[in-house]
Amino acid sequence: MEQHSQTTVGSTRTINMAKRRAAVLHHARIIIAQEGFESLKLRDLASRAGITVPTIYNLIGGKPEILSLIIEDLVEQLLMAQARIEIGEAEETFEAQIDELVTLFATNEDYYRAAFVAGDRSGLFEQKSASGIFARSVRYPISACKKARQAKLLRGNISSEQLGRQIYGCYRLARQDWVNRYLDLRTFREQALTGVFLCLAADASTAFRQRLVQRIQSLA
Repeated sequence: MEQHSQTTVGSTRTINMAKRRAAVLHHARIIIAQEGFESLKLRDLASRAGITVPTIYNLIGGKPEILSLIIEDLVEQLLMAQARIEIGEAEETFEAQIDELVTLFATNEDYYRAAFVAGDRSGLFEQKSASGIFARSVRYPISACKKARQAKLLRGNISSEQLGRQIYGCYRLARQDWVNRYLDLRTFREQALTGVFLCLAADASTAFRQRLVQRIQSLA
């Protein structure tokens, strides 16, 4: 009986710690998203979460550890969203990818804005590392461009690597405007896809260019 009681107490303590940890991360995301990265102060965060600063250190650690958890979750979610898309027709592939991201961001806009702010400040999206999030993310549009070239949709006057990087740049610019609240998600989608289709049109075959123009017009 005593052992069972101790197990129950331990389980309850673990559950309570997990709830407090989740509350800390929840309020950290809101603070960064709504008030800015510099506004994340442990004393304010503790007050909002209804706990003390020492408790935050016991549960997670300091500000760097909190940001690390937010960033790790962001990376996982982005790569999972990308992995769900199968490379098919070029314009449909990119449209499906952007739509997947819009759906993901819409689940909690404050959280994803906060995560991107934290990621930018930590250097998450730097372009020099061969194994960083940028390098892993840009592989997808490059692969899609290579497949479009094999299908004779692209002429090959522009390398798949250069075209893929420029396409990813269009998405990043639109995403950054959304993070800064210059765009809502609907406009983010339109701006990102317009940039992607314009990039593809620069090297597209005649018939494929006509399809892309129609896509661009439908977005407008």
